[in-house]
Amino acid sequence: MHNPYSSLCLDCWHWQGLRIRCALLPDDPRLFDLHEAQGRQLVAQGRLDAWRMWWHLAQLLLDSAADPALPWHWRSQCLDRAWRPLYALQVLASDRRRLLRLDALRSRLAHLRLAPSLSYDESAEGPSHA
Repeated sequence: MHNPYSSLCLDCWHWQGLRIRCALLPDDPRLFDLHEAQGRQLVAQGRLDAWRMWWHLAQLLLDSAADPALPWHWRSQCLDRAWRPLYALQVLASDRRRLLRLDALRSRLAHLRLAPSLSYDESAEGPSHA
């Protein structure tokens, strides 16, 4: 049976993730803790698998950290927080498939190159006066 409350909670959690991914409130680092806390709550209530929650969070943080369209200070915070989901995934890596996925994620973090953030007056193609 479909539980609308469960769907609503997951929607809220995904919305919080989108707020992080797009840096919608880049001066509010509480969003990171709120998103993680909501994810933990969903896991505790059996509405979300722990591996999926932590995997999503790790991907979210790494994708955001690598995005030059986001402010540098936001990207730095994303990178600084990436250890948390990696640690949780290490604890949950109970089979070879998960261990391989975790190794790939660690490699992604180790090789992540952070390009400078774009300025507000500069497009992805570069300065317009060039």
